[in-house]
Amino acid sequence: MKPEQLSQLTHQLIEKEDLDSRQVRESIDLLVAAEVENTPKADFLQALAEKGESLNELTEFVSYFRELSRDPKLEEFSPRAIDLCGTGGDKAGSFNVSTFVSFVVASSGVPVIKHGNRSISSKCGSADLLEAIGIPMNPEPEVLREGLEKLNFAFLFAPSFHPAFKFIAPVRKTLASQGIITVFNLLGPMINPARPAYQVLGVYDPAYLEKIGQALRGNGLSGATIAHGIISSQEISGVDEITACGENSIYGFGRIKTESIENWPPDKWGMDTYPFEHLRGGDLERNLQIMQSLLDGKGPEGLLATILMNASVAFLTCGRTKSLEEGVELAQSLLSDGVVAKWISRVSSFFA
Repeated sequence: MKPEQLSQLTHQLIEKEDLDSRQVRESIDLLVAAEVENTPKADFLQALAEKGESLNELTEFVSYFRELSRDPKLEEFSPRAIDLCGTGGDKAGSFNVSTFVSFVVASSGVPVIKHGNRSISSKCGSADLLEAIGIPMNPEPEVLREGLEKLNFAFLFAPSFHPAFKFIAPVRKTLASQGIITVFNLLGPMINPARPAYQVLGVYDPAYLEKIGQALRGNGLSGATIAHGIISSQEISGVDEITACGENSIYGFGRIKTESIENWPPDKWGMDTYPFEHLRGGDLERNLQIMQSLLDGKGPEGLLATILMNASVAFLTCGRTKSLEEGVELAQSLLSDGVVAKWISRVSSFFA
């Protein structure tokens, strides 16, 4: 395959012509190739972003990058497991909601296989919080398995499982500095190499809700809930989480099935509406303080409501509960009875 082929594909995108499945795979081979210069890679990604990714293009990107990933060999857990994450990019500076919710879900006995990276834009990413409670970034395969067997939790640090990203990273960084959002901003949460059957995925841009949901379904997931939190604020218009701070745009398949995008207000979970300030996070030290306050039952009311709402969606998505109400009750009991706190303590001693 010759490098100039990427320029040919770029020209097709500039002409607003979608790529077929074979062409998507050809473009990926060229994007991850060391011998292809960064400039044509950047031109291709910018042209794809300006055209807009078709459903088939996004589905094929997900499929091929999953094939190129390193297999963590967790297939015995995958049919019952769930991943909880967001695309990032909302620049809201909120607490690590999906990470803390993953602790709640794992403490209930549901296998959580979380896939992620260090944050570029926030002061405290999920990997930072996970490291702080003792979860290693690059454990041996047998430790990953044992963590799932004993703690119902594994974290797959993206750089360790996606060697193909090595020769794209500089291009992504350059485009990001120019404010250009590419397909890779969407791909990260969609290419968990363990292929868990269920997912709750938050998106910064509601325009991608249905497309991401359909691409996940096209890649064999049993059920997923894709969400965007609508925020009425001068600073931000929305976040990549379900929140108790306004309506939530939801697209789902599986147990949470929507015909199209639906808007769910907090009272669908029996919650009040709170100001976004309740969700504000900070650096690692600050977020650890907030986490402890949640465990002590003293966290901001809006943040606690947001945690319960997200946990209930996760429980229903993977079949742990049969309704949102039952999920809220389960999450409340796990927190108030100290189950989550004991789970975090067990994590620290397990990896010590």
